Amino acid sequence: MKIAFVFAGQGSQYLGMGKELSITNQTFKSCFDEINQDGDLAKVCFEDEQRLNQTKDAQWAIYSISMATVKLLEQEGIKPEGCIGLSLGEYSAYACAGAMSIKEGVTLTKKRGALMQDTIEGTNSGMAAILSLDPLLIEEACREASDLGKVSVANYNAPDQIVITGEIPALEKAMDLCSKKGARRAIKLQVSGAFHSELLNPAKKDLREALEKVNWQPCTVPVYSNVSGKVTNSLVDSLVNQLVSPVHFIEGIENMIDDGFDTFIEIGPKATCSSFIKKIASKKGVTVTTCNVEDEKSLAKTKETLQGGQA
Repeated sequence: MKIAFVFAGQGSQYLGMGKELSITNQTFKSCFDEINQDGDLAKVCFEDEQRLNQTKDAQWAIYSISMATVKLLEQEGIKPEGCIGLSLGEYSAYACAGAMSIKEGVTLTKKRGALMQDTIEGTNSGMAAILSLDPLLIEEACREASDLGKVSVANYNAPDQIVITGEIPALEKAMDLCSKKGARRAIKLQVSGAFHSELLNPAKKDLREALEKVNWQPCTVPVYSNVSGKVTNSLVDSLVNQLVSPVHFIEGIENMIDDGFDTFIEIGPKATCSSFIKKIASKKGVTVTTCNVEDEKSLAKTKETLQGGQA
């Protein structure tokens, strides 16, 4: 068994995430309380859904819940041999691997979320999920729609789910073209703008400055980058590029499977990444174990799975 930790990205948040574990598990509670000294984390996660669904607060809140869960799993003797995250989740992956402290990660994800929200609010843009269409045809549709504005692929999530991103006129044309090319569905997402697109270029300079303030340390386990799908030593460059580049989650998981990872524990709210991983593994013709930890029930199931059960 070779265990990987997988970290959720923005969009996975829900009101009340982490609340049960913050009451029932002392290790989780200690980490949560350390971040929650001014009461803001509890307010965002448990009380204020409007703030939780804003980019500037969702990102650091998800990161914080994820890191408290890592501490809980460490206490249980469950540690990864490698990590990967989906977009925002890559920051949790690097913190889990010891590249930065939890506190540095809170500061960094607050800055990233605020930069993304402030930059994207001035654009007429969005994102859409394209279901069950060859990625090459989706890329082709984006090129054909680019006469109306900027549009490109944002996330290669799973063999049957690719997310596109861009300015609304071009995005809607690309969605229509994908439908005509045979997509099962083209669904506009409820997000504030075109993330992982060149529309976020104005935020790159400030993000780089924030990243360069971190006291980066060597990773204790490999972290697979969203930009390349591979392990990189150029963390700052990779995370800056990730802001405006497609997330190659499929390639990252494929490389992890090729490197012997067969057990994937998703950390953070919901278990969206787990469904992606199962589809990626299935297309490769291999079987992997997936589980997640977000509350007491899922923690118990994960422990049972690692002791020899099936996910």
